[in-house]
Amino acid sequence: MVKIEIGGGTLLTPGFVNLDPEHGHGVWRRKVQEGIPAEAATVDEVKASHVLEHIPAGSERIGVFNEAHRVLKPGGVFYVIVPLMTGSWHAIADPTHVSFWVPESFLYFDGTFAANASYGIALWRTLSTETLHGFEYHWKGTPA
Repeated sequence: MVKIEIGGGTLLTPGFVNLDPEHGHGVWRRKVQEGIPAEAATVDEVKASHVLEHIPAGSERIGVFNEAHRVLKPGGVFYVIVPLMTGSWHAIADPTHVSFWVPESFLYFDGTFAANASYGIALWRTLSTETLHGFEYHWKGTPA
């Protein structure tokens, strides 16, 4: 089973390969914006916990989702955890956060919102969502 954690830093989830510009090893020592070094449809799970808020909104954010979509096997899962801009100070207090999230941000990725616009987004099917601690949003999706 192949599992990749984007930006795991020093708190890597056991069983995951760390795609991280400082703590990754070999070809895995890079920013996710440079691509995931895996063949298409070969990965079971991609996890991004408290890292996507450090990636600029727009084409870079879309690129990360599209790259996860590319490498995941059919039925594979992309698990995202981000601080919400609503409900707490966590999203806006950190000076390294360059993009902000609300639950509706994910509606662009599953085609629920702006389905009539073309952003170049590879579509997802949302599997589950949950808000923890009043600010931490957990989203799981699979390639549509």
